[in-house]
Order: sequence, then C-alpha cells, then structure tokens
Amino acid sequence: MAQFNIDTYLRVEANAFTQDQEAERILSLADKTANPLEVLDLDSRPWLLGKLDEKDIRANYRKKSLLLHPDKCKHPRAQDAFEMLKKAESELMEEGKRTWLLGLVGEARIQVFKRKNLIKPTSSSTADAILPDPSKSAQEFNILLASVKVETRRLMTDQGKRDGLRLKNEVERKNEEEARMLNERKRKMDADKEWEKGREERVGDWRKFLKKGDATKKKKRKSDGPELLG
Repeated sequence: MAQFNIDTYLRVEANAFTQDQEAERILSLADKTANPLEVLDLDSRPWLLGKLDEKDIRANYRKKSLLLHPDKCKHPRAQDAFEMLKKAESELMEEGKRTWLLGLVGEARIQVFKRKNLIKPTSSSTADAILPDPSKSAQEFNILLASVKVETRRLMTDQGKRDGLRLKNEVERKNEEEARMLNERKRKMDADKEWEKGREERVGDWRKFLKKGDATKKKKRKSDGPELLG
C-alpha cells in the first residue's frame, strides 16, 4: 500500500489553489477592462515608467500559460482564461497596439502624477517624477500603481465610447449615402418608365405632324394648278 505523502499532497493542493486564483483573476477582468497589461499581470514598469520589453511579455505569458493550460488547470473555465491570456500576449506583441497602449498608459500616468503632485501641473512629462520606494513605502507605491491602472481603465472606456460613436456616425453616414443612391436610382427608373410610357404618344404625334405636312404640300400643289400658256 502506497504511503500517503503529506508534503506532496499540500504541494498539489497549493498549486491547484494558485491555478484557480489566477483563472478567477483573469476572468474577472472580462467585465472590467480589455487591457492586456492587466491580463498578463506585468510588473510596475509599464505603468509607472512606460517601459515594456518583448522578452518580459513572452516570459509572463509562458509562466501563466503553463499555470492555466486546460490540460493542467482544473478550473471549469480554464479554457476561457487561457484564451484571454493568449489574446493579451498577441496584442502586446503587435508593435502598433503596444505603442498605442503605452501611450494611453502614459496619459493616465500624467493625470495621476499631477493629482498627487509628483510632477509640475504645467509639465507633460513624468520622467523627473519622484516615485515612492516600494521597499520602504510599499503601501504608497501600490496605491500609486493602482491609481494609474484605474485611470487607464477610464481612458480606455472613454476611448471605446469615442470609437463607438465614430463608428456609429460612420455607419449612419454610409446608410444615408446608400439611401440617397437608392432614391436616385429609383427616381431615374421612374423617369425612364415615364419616358417609355410617353414614347408611343410622342411617336404618334410626330407621325401625325409629318402626315399633316405632306397633306398641306399636296393641297398647295393642287391649288396652284398648271401654268397657262399665252
């Protein structure tokens, strides 16, 4: 009979607990933010310093994908969490998306740093900001980090609303243009139908006119009669 190993049991249970916690963390973000930085749970550098290397993205993705892979994670929605993780990594590895996102985080950072008097109100740079030391003021540092994340969420929401409004206006403009073109085609078709309906009448009138002209010429030649000789 195999001997029960308490250390192995506790290690397996601790790993399962960590997997479930990570799955729940990622799944909870689905209704809060579409920010891949939060999904990958990167460190403070992108948020407070604006620095993000591809190697850090790959390393974080590998670590969390090994934790959340559906073959290893027993969470009932492990597949959903894993798909969110893959999407986040793909977006951050795309240079254009990464640049745009870091720019948005930079805007959020400026707003937060100004509110907390870490930079001058007239400054548009956070390069000279004096940040709290996480080893000495962990709580203050974490509050600052959380504030930048929350502000980034707000900016992303506002951006999404603006994009949604712009898309709505574009769809409405396109619909109006299609309706105008449809009305123009209908008007032309109706005009063509009216033209065809009056065609026979116009042809008949023209024939009557020609016939009347011929009759007038014949009558004139008859009334003139032959020329008499003296």
